[in-house]
Amino acid sequence: MQRSQTTPDTPSKKSAKLKKFFGDDAPAAAAAAAKPAVNERPWFLHYDYDVNEIVYNMEGYVKGGSLPALVERLTLHDFLDMNFINTFLLTYRSFCTSMELLNLLEARYNLEPPPGLSEEDLEVWTQKKLKLVRLRVFNVLKNWLELFYNEEDHIILDQLSKFIDTRIRSTLSFSCDQLERLIRKRKESESHGGLKKMTLSLPDPPEPILPRNRKKFRLLDIEPLEMARQLTIMDFKLYSSIRPVECLDKAWSRDTNDENGSVAVNIRASIEYCNQITAWVSEAILSQSDIKKRSAYIKYWVHVAEKCRLLNNFNTCMAVLSAFDNSSVGRLKRTWDMVGARTNLTLSQIRKLMGANRNFTEYRAMIHSINPPCIPFLGIYLQDLTFIEDGNANYLKKTKELINFAKRAKTAEVIREIQQYQSSLYQLKPVEELQSFIQGSLRSTRDEDQLYKESLKLEPREREDEKIARLLQESGFL
Repeated sequence: MQRSQTTPDTPSKKSAKLKKFFGDDAPAAAAAAAKPAVNERPWFLHYDYDVNEIVYNMEGYVKGGSLPALVERLTLHDFLDMNFINTFLLTYRSFCTSMELLNLLEARYNLEPPPGLSEEDLEVWTQKKLKLVRLRVFNVLKNWLELFYNEEDHIILDQLSKFIDTRIRSTLSFSCDQLERLIRKRKESESHGGLKKMTLSLPDPPEPILPRNRKKFRLLDIEPLEMARQLTIMDFKLYSSIRPVECLDKAWSRDTNDENGSVAVNIRASIEYCNQITAWVSEAILSQSDIKKRSAYIKYWVHVAEKCRLLNNFNTCMAVLSAFDNSSVGRLKRTWDMVGARTNLTLSQIRKLMGANRNFTEYRAMIHSINPPCIPFLGIYLQDLTFIEDGNANYLKKTKELINFAKRAKTAEVIREIQQYQSSLYQLKPVEELQSFIQGSLRSTRDEDQLYKESLKLEPREREDEKIARLLQESGFL
């Protein structure tokens, strides 16, 4: 990895500086950044982009670059950086279209030699640059089709097929079959509604805990553990469907009438699910006019939240917790006074884990050590993506022309965290009657204003003297 086409220090000076600063084992990134290989090569093996077209940070990672320079770096003949390739393919849709990327990759494959080369130099250029660049282009295309393809990328498939036939078949024939097979698979997946998910042989799911009467039951007839399992099935389906493109440019917060407003369909569905859970929990509690019944419903939902936590379903756990913290339920002091010490202890432990103190420090530390399956709390990732998007310009400030790639690297880190648990499936058995009950409950919830009015009816606001008189009366002193 080179910072520029000229390197002021000799290799021995650079090596001595690195050893003095880092010790004998200098970090690979720093060593690569300092490596002055450019001066040791013939001029015609130098990079094609201009020195001003790409910028590196102190650690040697790409900070920004023009689009052609970034695509060239994807396909360098003498340096392979899989982390850069992964980050680029995860985030390129925030700064260019799929067709633009394909055109630039085709241009790289069709690289022309510099004019005026001797036959001997032309042979060296062909063997040491052109062939290697073409291999890199093939590998990027293969990775793109295998791992980073979106349904919207169907527009590139015909042009790519033509390029394979007209150029790649005659110059890199061994790769044609692989690319054509991937293109066929993508076209078939479109006609069959997406690629088939890989099926793994997993242990049998636990037997569901069913209500005594499966045709007629109430909320409290459903075991908290089974409720947590059924909610986890629903939540994981939404979470595992989230695609990287949905995480770019705050797509989930755009107006649905916007040109790209429908991109983040799965993130929006997950947000809607969490809001519905919170509203359902609130409504279930507030629909009880009897204070003892209200406290029983609070206990029930605390147990559901705890079972979600034990299932590593932190997203639903947080949605339930949000109901306890909203104004409609949180203000019911008399009801909360009747909730037992054990339930309050369980709730306080969940609050401590999921608390927003110091940017969710405890939760963040825990989530990185969890064994899958797991549904992380999506809200933290959306918060992080929002901070990255709002706090970093799309282009480097000094140039206004170089794409801010450091911003995309931060975004890619968050996307990788979201992806971390998407492929580890839960072994749980959906129960049709319970799923229907939950879906019906989620659809029939009231809005926050209505819930708050209901809360005021159940426990009206009290002046301090009224509160003292009530407490004395309840204690038998009046």
